[in-house]
Amino acid sequence: MKIRVRFSRGRILFLMYLLPIQVPIYLDGEKTLLSSEWFRSLLLLRDSFEGKFGDIAVAAPSLPASVSTEQTLVEVPRNGEGLRLFPSFDKRTRARQFWMRDRARWKADLALLLEEAKVVHAGLDDVYRPIAFEGFRAALRLNKPTVFVQDTDAVAQHRQLAESRGIAARGKMAVYTRIYERLCRWGVARADLALLKGSALMRRYGAFAKNAREFHDTSYSRSDIIPESDLEQRLATLKESRLLRFVYCGRLTPRKGVATSLTILPPDVEFDIIGDGPERAKLESAATGKKIRFLGALPYGPELLKRLASYDALLFTPSAEDTPRMIFDGYAAGLPLVATDIPYVQERAAEEKAAVILPMNDLEKSAMMLQALNTNRNQLAELSRAARSAADYHAAENWYRRRADWTFEAVERHR
Repeated sequence: MKIRVRFSRGRILFLMYLLPIQVPIYLDGEKTLLSSEWFRSLLLLRDSFEGKFGDIAVAAPSLPASVSTEQTLVEVPRNGEGLRLFPSFDKRTRARQFWMRDRARWKADLALLLEEAKVVHAGLDDVYRPIAFEGFRAALRLNKPTVFVQDTDAVAQHRQLAESRGIAARGKMAVYTRIYERLCRWGVARADLALLKGSALMRRYGAFAKNAREFHDTSYSRSDIIPESDLEQRLATLKESRLLRFVYCGRLTPRKGVATSLTILPPDVEFDIIGDGPERAKLESAATGKKIRFLGALPYGPELLKRLASYDALLFTPSAEDTPRMIFDGYAAGLPLVATDIPYVQERAAEEKAAVILPMNDLEKSAMMLQALNTNRNQLAELSRAARSAADYHAAENWYRRRADWTFEAVERHR
């Protein structure tokens, strides 16, 4: 499906804050859909700019809605109020097909939008198929104000994932990460604003950037934060002889490490898994004999956050570096983080003092620590209060206000 826009004497009839991005736009006939969490983020972004840059325009590869098994989708009109969607080529293309066929179409589709873009927001998503990065480079050629975003330390992530592979795979990944890191350095050095998620990315790229800002993106509102009285009511029940309740909320893929959570979970602790994905069937087979429920994907919003507030902790055992927003959603629900010792978890533990860190490569010790946490529930109560205290600073109103101010300043300097 090709991009369709209205023209007047060769010009698009609206101005925009343009996001060329790899996150797909789902198609169901003439309907366009987004994941509920991504849609909420776009609405918050739109509201934070108060119309200063025009509409929020998202250009992205497409996927049939029928292939999405990992998240809840919501229908979004292509020309909704202040939000416009432009689906392009099918994202299921391989790298060779991208370079030989789809890249030309992608560049042509972007050319229709870039002319009137007030700001272009992109990043580096994949060296083999640099979908967002193509938009960033095109914006630089047109001298557009640019925002370059990195929300995960992909270099550390890929290196960690390669550790268990053979020599050839590790060598290939070493080349890939060198190229990835150099391209990111190139990007941050030229962007008017570089948004880097967490201190690890700031250390990796901050020195090369023209204007780098550290961020932690969230989508929950202050009104979604669990009231202190409700939290204290929940914490009071920790003294009762009830089962402890852990929760995970996110995609079910090998890298998320939910299989590790099932392995180390004590038999007398409940664990609810919210989300879906390709590993679900395998995880369900491995979950026998323990108090585990698979609740499937749920739409992102206040109701999900209220549901999270009924648990005691967020259990997260990834196999490599990751920076999920669910950590902060957990804070809003008064949930401390119980997670393996990836760099981003260590950072959260140091800054918010609301985490229990598990050793990634020691399953026996991790299991013992979970059992100790089940026994010593006073520690859990203290961590829960610290999580709620951190929630206000990270609330969407505060994050998007900071982001908007940084963007306004960067665009003004560009001019």
